Amino acid sequence: MNMMESRSHADAVRERRQREQTKRFNSTSGAVRGPLVSKPRRVENAGPYRPIRPRNEGGLKLTLPPINLDTLMSWRTLSIGIVILLVGILAWAMTDSRMYVQGINLGGASLVPQDEIYAQSGLANVHAFWIDPDEAVANIEAIPGIQDATVTVQWPATINVVVVERVPQLLLTDGTRSWWIDATGTRYASRGELPGLLPVVNDGQQEITVLPVEAVQGALQLRELRPNIEQLYFDLQRGLSYQDGRGWRGYFGTGTDMAQKLAVYERLVTDLQENGITPKLIDVTKPLAPYYR
Repeated sequence: MNMMESRSHADAVRERRQREQTKRFNSTSGAVRGPLVSKPRRVENAGPYRPIRPRNEGGLKLTLPPINLDTLMSWRTLSIGIVILLVGILAWAMTDSRMYVQGINLGGASLVPQDEIYAQSGLANVHAFWIDPDEAVANIEAIPGIQDATVTVQWPATINVVVVERVPQLLLTDGTRSWWIDATGTRYASRGELPGLLPVVNDGQQEITVLPVEAVQGALQLRELRPNIEQLYFDLQRGLSYQDGRGWRGYFGTGTDMAQKLAVYERLVTDLQENGITPKLIDVTKPLAPYYR
């Protein structure tokens, strides 16, 4: 009897626990709405929310077209052909005589020979690829007697050269040497005899590399006023002079006032001759203060 009572009591306790668990389960399951998925937390100042895309577990699959051996061989053949063509063009350009300078078309030269200009230009037998017009201009302008030069190139190797020569005005002599002098007083090597040039002899101890422009102008003016003057003398201290056929040296200095100086000179000569005086020199370099000796 006691055993049956203890079992009944145990069964009653078990049934009561089971009912409480069932009741708690039912109350919990009734409160859940929708699937049990947690929402991502938002972080302040983190920008807009971007959902995470599921990764492609299979990876990116690239499908390459099948290789066509005929197409590949045709491209190789074309490339080899282009290379052969370029090599052929280069070989032709380096060996064809028309690509080398064989002469120049020259204009403006009358005193300087064309062969000298061509040789000094640095262009003789130069390949068209290596022509430097600026260097050629510098070489040509360094030739005595050339004042200015222009060089143009027509493809492939035709060279046009136009020069401006220095015009000789006087012939400067110093012993056995002679030079031409242009209007600027520049001295450069003479090229033979040129009729009509007035000789000017260096009468001083110093070598004259440049004749002053005022001396060039004065000499030309004296020659114009006295065409019978065949030769002048020059020194850096006293300027221009000439040997008067009446037995003395006349000094005129430099500048373009030779007409005034000649008038003073002739007046002084007349006065000296009237007084029976034969001078050794007459100096009118300063026409307001002439003197004789």
